[in-house]
Amino acid sequence: MKSELHCQLLLPGFFRGILAASVVGPALRTLLRHAQRERAGDAADWLCRTFDVQRQQDAPVAPFAALGDGLQPDGYWLCADPVSLVLHRDSFALAECTPALRLEQAQQLVDTFNRHFAADGMRFHAADARRWYLRLAQRPDLRTHPLAQVLGRDIQPYLPQGSDGLKWHGLLNELQMLLHAHPLNAELEQEGAMPVNSVWLWGGGELAAGAPQPGLSVWADDALARGLALAHQSRLAALPSSAQDWLQQAHDAGEHLVVQRSLAPNAPQQELDRLENDWFAPLLDMLRKGNVARLTLHLAGETVNSFTVTRADLWKFWHRVRPPGGLSWLVS
Repeated sequence: MKSELHCQLLLPGFFRGILAASVVGPALRTLLRHAQRERAGDAADWLCRTFDVQRQQDAPVAPFAALGDGLQPDGYWLCADPVSLVLHRDSFALAECTPALRLEQAQQLVDTFNRHFAADGMRFHAADARRWYLRLAQRPDLRTHPLAQVLGRDIQPYLPQGSDGLKWHGLLNELQMLLHAHPLNAELEQEGAMPVNSVWLWGGGELAAGAPQPGLSVWADDALARGLALAHQSRLAALPSSAQDWLQQAHDAGEHLVVQRSLAPNAPQQELDRLENDWFAPLLDMLRKGNVARLTLHLAGETVNSFTVTRADLWKFWHRVRPPGGLSWLVS
């Protein structure tokens, strides 16, 4: 019987430099060469639009991710992720690596914020050592930029905007002073670890779901993907260890969205080799055998580049002339 499975594989952290600097495996090379390409926004915005979640001032990442983290996101929420700012001459840039905190250390910092801002109707939550949220009593007029969009860059053009923007610039300065004075940061620096000297505010909004999507199966450990699935009555399961593991469990036809863990900005070659061996090569084989009808790879860096390939596409023997430097030209 002909398969009707459509597997969509979202790969966050697939920045242009990863393809440029790495040896791309033969399975990924084949899939991209035969695929039809489309381009969209960043990964978080793409996930929200996949579930028909309307953009508010931002794509409302925070309330859905908080739901996926087991919180009850009533009211207005912001992502408030811990970051390290690095001084570059006369400006600050966001470090490409996030601080390596333990959950109990994150909770110490969040507790300090909550004591300081208790009278302002603000409540911080550390759902994970590197994933924090801020609940506000009132919705601000604020537009922000996703964390992934700012990594390694001067933060000035990406600070919160809107009629409340300047107020929030001041609040960020207040947060930075609290962090600078916190003894935990002195401990981190003594250990040679990156300090937490700021938070990045982004993805604000209220929980407003679109139409239910019970026909979509979501396979993810990612908080945003899980929260969107829960809010839209989609089938939800943990991220499988491999494509073979996924296929053994994916008994139903229809749409399957598999959200991989984000690659680090300087992803080691073994991480790409793991994806090649555990996902790209098996999925290519499934396409050839007809176990999967259609495969879409969503390579998500600053923007999402989507590549869709069917079994019939694999029989097209045309190919594009590939310039040197890996496959970076495909996601430029």
